[in-house]
Amino acid sequence: MNKHLLCLTVDTDPDGLSGKVTDRRTLDWLGLEALTTLPVEMQARQQLSSIPITWFIRADGQLESILGTPSYLLEKFDRFWRDVSRAGHELAWHPHLYRQARSEDEALIISDPSEAKEELERLWDKLQGILRATSFRNGEGWHTPQTYSAIERLGFRCDSTAIPNRKGGNDHPMNWTGAPNRPYFPVPHDLCAAGTERLLLEVPMNTWMVQAPYDSAPKLRYMNPAVHPQLFASALGNWERKRKFSSTEPYVWVMIFHPDEVFPAQQNDQLYARSRSALLTNLVAFQESLQRANVEVEWVTIAEAAEVWRRSRLKQIA
Repeated sequence: MNKHLLCLTVDTDPDGLSGKVTDRRTLDWLGLEALTTLPVEMQARQQLSSIPITWFIRADGQLESILGTPSYLLEKFDRFWRDVSRAGHELAWHPHLYRQARSEDEALIISDPSEAKEELERLWDKLQGILRATSFRNGEGWHTPQTYSAIERLGFRCDSTAIPNRKGGNDHPMNWTGAPNRPYFPVPHDLCAAGTERLLLEVPMNTWMVQAPYDSAPKLRYMNPAVHPQLFASALGNWERKRKFSSTEPYVWVMIFHPDEVFPAQQNDQLYARSRSALLTNLVAFQESLQRANVEVEWVTIAEAAEVWRRSRLKQIA
Protein backbone atom coordinates (compact mmCIF):
# COMPACT_ATOMS: atom_id res chain seq x y z
CA MET A 1 0.00 0.00 0.00
CA ASN A 2 1.51 3.31 -1.09
CA LYS A 3 1.67 6.22 1.31
CA HIS A 4 -0.31 9.37 0.59
CA LEU A 5 1.63 12.50 1.53
CA LEU A 6 -0.50 15.60 2.15
CA CYS A 7 1.08 19.04 1.92
CA LEU A 8 -0.58 22.23 3.11
CA THR A 9 1.09 25.30 1.60
CA VAL A 10 0.53 29.03 2.02
CA ASP A 11 1.64 31.71 -0.43
CA THR A 12 2.17 34.77 1.79
CA ASP A 13 0.92 37.23 -0.81
CA PRO A 14 -0.63 40.58 0.13
CA ASP A 15 -4.37 41.04 0.54
CA GLY A 16 -6.32 41.35 -2.69
CA LEU A 17 -3.62 40.14 -5.08
CA SER A 18 -5.51 37.08 -6.29
CA GLY A 19 -9.13 36.71 -7.26
CA LYS A 20 -11.31 37.50 -10.24
CA VAL A 21 -9.12 40.57 -10.75
CA THR A 22 -5.37 40.54 -10.07
CA ASP A 23 -4.18 43.66 -8.26
CA ARG A 24 -0.38 43.51 -8.35
CA ARG A 25 0.04 46.86 -6.60
CA THR A 26 -1.48 45.85 -3.28
CA LEU A 27 0.99 45.55 -0.40
CA ASP A 28 -1.18 45.06 2.71
CA TRP A 29 -0.76 41.96 4.86
CA LEU A 30 -3.69 41.98 7.30
CA GLY A 31 -4.50 38.43 6.23
CA LEU A 32 -1.00 37.21 7.04
CA GLU A 33 -1.00 39.00 10.39
CA ALA A 34 -4.25 37.24 11.32
CA LEU A 35 -2.97 33.91 10.03
CA THR A 36 -0.18 33.80 12.63
CA THR A 37 -2.68 32.23 15.05
CA LEU A 38 -3.50 29.36 12.67
CA PRO A 39 -0.85 26.91 13.97
CA VAL A 40 -2.26 27.24 17.49
CA GLU A 41 -5.81 26.70 16.23
CA MET A 42 -4.71 23.59 14.35
CA GLN A 43 -2.99 22.22 17.44
CA ALA A 44 -6.34 22.40 19.21
CA ARG A 45 -7.94 20.12 16.59
CA GLN A 46 -6.81 16.55 17.21
CA GLN A 47 -7.16 15.53 13.56
CA LEU A 48 -5.02 18.47 12.41
CA SER A 49 -2.58 18.86 15.28
CA SER A 50 0.36 17.30 13.44
CA ILE A 51 0.15 19.29 10.20
CA PRO A 52 3.38 21.09 9.28
CA ILE A 53 2.76 24.00 6.90
CA THR A 54 5.05 25.01 4.06
CA TRP A 55 5.15 28.80 4.08
CA PHE A 56 6.12 30.23 0.69
CA ILE A 57 7.37 33.65 1.76
CA ARG A 58 7.21 36.64 -0.58
CA ALA A 59 10.68 38.11 -1.05
CA ASP A 60 11.32 39.95 -4.29
CA GLY A 61 12.13 43.12 -6.17
CA GLN A 62 8.70 44.67 -5.68
CA LEU A 63 9.11 44.60 -1.92
CA GLU A 64 12.65 45.89 -2.35
CA SER A 65 11.71 48.85 -4.55
CA ILE A 66 8.71 49.99 -2.47
CA LEU A 67 9.39 48.75 1.07
CA GLY A 68 13.17 49.01 1.01
CA THR A 69 14.28 45.38 1.10
CA PRO A 70 13.32 42.07 -0.55
CA SER A 71 13.39 40.50 2.92
CA TYR A 72 10.64 42.78 4.28
CA LEU A 73 8.31 39.93 5.33
CA LEU A 74 11.16 37.87 6.68
CA GLU A 75 12.08 40.75 8.99
CA LYS A 76 8.55 41.88 9.86
CA PHE A 77 7.46 38.40 10.95
CA ASP A 78 10.87 37.18 12.10
CA ARG A 79 9.67 35.83 15.45
CA PHE A 80 6.78 33.97 13.85
CA TRP A 81 9.06 32.35 11.26
CA ARG A 82 11.42 31.20 14.00
CA ASP A 83 8.52 29.79 16.03
CA VAL A 84 6.99 27.78 13.18
CA SER A 85 10.41 26.55 12.06
CA ARG A 86 11.00 25.13 15.53
CA ALA A 87 7.57 23.48 15.31
CA GLY A 88 8.59 21.60 12.14
CA HIS A 89 7.12 23.86 9.48
CA GLU A 90 9.03 24.70 6.30
CA LEU A 91 10.06 28.15 5.08
CA ALA A 92 10.30 28.42 1.30
CA TRP A 93 10.94 31.16 -1.27
CA HIS A 94 8.11 32.75 -3.24
CA PRO A 95 9.13 35.74 -5.39
CA HIS A 96 6.85 37.60 -7.78
CA LEU A 97 8.98 38.79 -10.64
CA TYR A 98 7.56 42.25 -11.32
CA ARG A 99 8.97 45.37 -12.87
CA GLN A 100 7.83 48.23 -10.60
CA ALA A 101 9.68 51.24 -9.22
CA ARG A 102 6.96 52.97 -7.15
CA SER A 103 3.73 51.90 -5.45
CA GLU A 104 1.64 53.88 -7.92
CA ASP A 105 3.31 52.29 -10.94
CA GLU A 106 1.68 49.37 -12.70
CA ALA A 107 3.47 46.13 -11.85
CA LEU A 108 4.36 44.12 -14.95
CA ILE A 109 5.68 40.56 -15.01
CA ILE A 110 9.33 40.23 -15.97
CA SER A 111 8.57 37.54 -18.50
CA ASP A 112 11.72 37.78 -20.63
CA PRO A 113 13.51 34.51 -19.75
CA SER A 114 17.00 35.99 -19.53
CA GLU A 115 15.91 39.00 -17.51
CA ALA A 116 13.83 36.83 -15.17
CA LYS A 117 16.77 34.47 -14.66
CA GLU A 118 19.08 37.38 -13.79
CA GLU A 119 16.50 38.80 -11.35
CA LEU A 120 16.24 35.49 -9.53
CA GLU A 121 20.00 35.26 -9.22
CA ARG A 122 20.25 38.86 -8.02
CA LEU A 123 17.56 38.39 -5.40
CA TRP A 124 18.92 35.11 -4.08
CA ASP A 125 22.36 36.69 -3.68
CA LYS A 126 20.70 39.03 -1.16
CA LEU A 127 18.43 36.48 0.49
CA GLN A 128 20.48 33.32 0.88
CA GLY A 129 22.04 34.48 4.14
CA ILE A 130 18.59 35.27 5.56
CA LEU A 131 16.29 32.57 4.21
CA ARG A 132 17.40 28.95 4.34
CA ALA A 133 15.13 27.38 1.76
CA THR A 134 15.21 24.31 -0.43
CA SER A 135 11.71 24.72 -1.92
CA PHE A 136 10.64 27.36 -4.44
CA ARG A 137 7.39 28.58 -6.00
CA ASN A 138 7.35 31.32 -8.60
CA GLY A 139 4.65 33.96 -8.25
CA GLU A 140 1.61 33.65 -10.53
CA GLY A 141 2.50 30.05 -11.35
CA TRP A 142 4.86 30.34 -14.30
CA HIS A 143 8.33 29.18 -15.27
CA THR A 144 10.53 29.03 -18.32
CA PRO A 145 13.32 26.51 -18.92
CA GLN A 146 15.75 29.33 -18.08
CA THR A 147 14.16 30.28 -14.75
CA TYR A 148 13.75 26.64 -13.76
CA SER A 149 17.41 25.91 -14.50
CA ALA A 150 18.43 29.03 -12.57
CA ILE A 151 16.61 27.82 -9.45
CA GLU A 152 18.26 24.45 -9.92
CA ARG A 153 21.73 26.03 -10.12
CA LEU A 154 21.02 28.05 -6.97
CA GLY A 155 20.71 24.79 -5.06
CA PHE A 156 16.95 24.36 -4.60
CA ARG A 157 15.83 20.74 -4.36
CA CYS A 158 12.13 21.05 -5.12
CA ASP A 159 9.91 23.41 -7.07
CA SER A 160 6.15 23.72 -6.56
CA THR A 161 5.14 26.14 -9.29
CA ALA A 162 3.35 23.94 -11.80
CA ILE A 163 -0.46 24.08 -11.98
CA PRO A 164 -1.10 21.09 -14.26
CA ASN A 165 -3.11 21.88 -17.39
CA ARG A 166 -3.66 25.53 -16.48
CA LYS A 167 -2.71 28.20 -19.02
CA GLY A 168 -2.69 31.95 -18.53
CA GLY A 169 -4.55 34.32 -20.81
CA ASN A 170 -3.78 37.75 -22.22
CA ASP A 171 -0.06 37.04 -22.83
CA HIS A 172 0.47 35.70 -19.31
CA PRO A 173 3.56 33.42 -19.35
CA MET A 174 1.94 30.54 -17.43
CA ASN A 175 1.41 27.42 -19.53
CA TRP A 176 1.31 23.97 -17.88
CA THR A 177 -0.68 22.22 -20.61
CA GLY A 178 -0.03 18.50 -20.36
CA ALA A 179 2.02 18.69 -17.14
CA PRO A 180 1.67 15.63 -14.86
CA ASN A 181 -0.55 16.05 -11.80
CA ARG A 182 2.13 14.40 -9.63
CA PRO A 183 5.86 14.88 -8.85
CA TYR A 184 8.18 14.60 -11.86
CA PHE A 185 11.53 15.67 -13.27
CA PRO A 186 10.82 18.13 -16.11
CA VAL A 187 12.56 17.80 -19.45
CA PRO A 188 15.04 20.73 -19.68
CA HIS A 189 13.49 22.24 -22.82
CA ASP A 190 9.85 21.33 -22.02
CA LEU A 191 8.80 21.79 -18.40
CA CYS A 192 5.43 20.13 -19.01
CA ALA A 193 7.03 16.81 -19.96
CA ALA A 194 8.45 14.27 -17.51
CA GLY A 195 12.02 13.24 -18.21
CA THR A 196 15.04 11.68 -16.59
CA GLU A 197 16.26 12.50 -13.10
CA ARG A 198 17.75 15.92 -12.47
CA LEU A 199 18.60 17.91 -9.34
CA LEU A 200 15.32 19.87 -9.16
CA LEU A 201 12.09 17.92 -8.65
CA GLU A 202 8.76 19.45 -9.64
CA VAL A 203 6.04 18.94 -6.99
CA PRO A 204 2.97 20.54 -8.60
CA MET A 205 0.04 22.23 -6.98
CA ASN A 206 -2.50 19.50 -7.66
CA THR A 207 -5.48 20.47 -9.78
CA TRP A 208 -9.09 19.28 -9.74
CA MET A 209 -12.48 20.47 -10.90
CA VAL A 210 -14.31 23.07 -8.80
CA GLN A 211 -17.49 24.92 -9.73
CA ALA A 212 -18.07 28.33 -8.20
CA PRO A 213 -21.62 29.76 -8.26
CA TYR A 214 -20.67 32.08 -11.12
CA ASP A 215 -19.21 29.25 -13.27
CA SER A 216 -21.37 27.68 -15.98
CA ALA A 217 -19.48 24.40 -15.50
CA PRO A 218 -16.75 23.01 -13.22
CA LYS A 219 -13.38 24.70 -13.79
CA LEU A 220 -9.89 23.32 -13.37
CA ARG A 221 -8.39 24.91 -10.24
CA TYR A 222 -5.64 24.04 -7.82
CA MET A 223 -6.69 22.27 -4.63
CA ASN A 224 -7.57 25.19 -2.37
CA PRO A 225 -8.99 24.35 1.08
CA ALA A 226 -10.09 27.96 1.61
CA VAL A 227 -13.18 27.70 -0.63
CA HIS A 228 -16.66 27.34 0.82
CA PRO A 229 -17.06 23.86 2.38
CA GLN A 230 -20.01 22.99 0.14
CA LEU A 231 -17.90 23.73 -2.95
CA PHE A 232 -14.99 21.77 -1.52
CA ALA A 233 -17.26 18.83 -0.68
CA SER A 234 -18.65 18.81 -4.22
CA ALA A 235 -15.16 18.84 -5.75
CA LEU A 236 -14.06 16.15 -3.32
CA GLY A 237 -17.00 13.94 -4.23
CA ASN A 238 -16.28 14.24 -7.96
CA TRP A 239 -12.60 13.50 -7.31
CA GLU A 240 -13.44 10.41 -5.23
CA ARG A 241 -15.55 8.95 -8.04
CA LYS A 242 -12.76 9.31 -10.62
CA ARG A 243 -9.55 8.69 -8.65
CA LYS A 244 -7.58 5.47 -9.10
CA PHE A 245 -4.69 4.60 -6.81
CA SER A 246 -2.46 2.41 -8.97
CA SER A 247 0.91 4.18 -9.01
CA THR A 248 4.01 2.52 -7.58
CA GLU A 249 5.20 5.94 -6.37
CA PRO A 250 4.08 7.68 -3.16
CA TYR A 251 1.10 9.92 -3.82
CA VAL A 252 1.64 13.61 -3.08
CA TRP A 253 -1.30 15.99 -2.70
CA VAL A 254 -0.36 19.67 -2.57
CA MET A 255 -2.98 22.15 -1.41
CA ILE A 256 -2.50 25.91 -1.48
CA PHE A 257 -4.26 28.97 -0.13
CA HIS A 258 -3.51 32.65 0.46
CA PRO A 259 -3.89 34.48 3.79
CA ASP A 260 -6.64 36.83 2.68
CA GLU A 261 -8.78 33.89 1.49
CA VAL A 262 -9.36 32.92 5.13
CA PHE A 263 -9.58 36.51 6.41
CA PRO A 264 -13.11 37.91 7.02
CA ALA A 265 -14.25 40.24 4.24
CA GLN A 266 -16.89 42.96 4.22
CA GLN A 267 -18.30 41.75 0.92
CA ASN A 268 -19.60 38.26 0.23
CA ASP A 269 -17.16 36.06 -1.69
CA GLN A 270 -18.83 33.33 -3.72
CA LEU A 271 -15.68 31.19 -3.99
CA TYR A 272 -13.66 31.72 -0.81
CA ALA A 273 -15.24 31.19 2.60
CA ARG A 274 -13.02 33.87 4.21
CA SER A 275 -12.99 31.71 7.31
CA ARG A 276 -10.29 29.75 9.14
CA SER A 277 -13.00 27.46 10.50
CA ALA A 278 -14.01 26.56 6.94
CA LEU A 279 -10.36 25.94 6.08
CA LEU A 280 -10.02 23.45 8.94
CA THR A 281 -13.30 21.76 7.98
CA ASN A 282 -12.03 21.21 4.44
CA LEU A 283 -8.68 19.85 5.60
CA VAL A 284 -10.42 17.30 7.81
CA ALA A 285 -12.75 16.34 4.93
CA PHE A 286 -9.81 15.70 2.58
CA GLN A 287 -7.96 13.64 5.16
CA GLU A 288 -11.03 11.58 5.99
CA SER A 289 -11.71 10.96 2.30
CA LEU A 290 -8.35 9.24 1.93
CA GLN A 291 -8.72 7.38 5.20
CA ARG A 292 -12.02 5.93 3.98
CA ALA A 293 -10.07 4.54 1.04
CA ASN A 294 -7.93 2.59 3.54
CA VAL A 295 -4.64 4.19 2.53
CA GLU A 296 -1.80 5.40 4.72
CA VAL A 297 -1.95 9.18 5.16
CA GLU A 298 0.71 11.54 6.49
CA TRP A 299 0.92 15.35 6.54
CA VAL A 300 4.39 16.56 5.53
CA THR A 301 6.15 19.63 4.16
CA ILE A 302 6.95 20.03 0.49
CA ALA A 303 10.63 19.29 1.12
CA GLU A 304 9.77 16.15 3.10
CA ALA A 305 7.39 14.91 0.40
CA ALA A 306 10.07 15.43 -2.23
CA GLU A 307 12.64 13.43 -0.30
CA VAL A 308 10.23 10.55 0.35
CA TRP A 309 9.34 10.50 -3.34
CA ARG A 310 13.03 10.51 -4.36
CA ARG A 311 13.90 7.65 -1.99
CA SER A 312 11.02 5.60 -3.33
CA ARG A 313 12.19 6.19 -6.88
CA LEU A 314 15.73 5.08 -6.01
CA LYS A 315 14.41 1.85 -4.50
CA GLN A 316 12.44 1.12 -7.65
CA ILE A 317 15.50 1.71 -9.83
CA ALA A 318 17.64 -0.51 -7.60
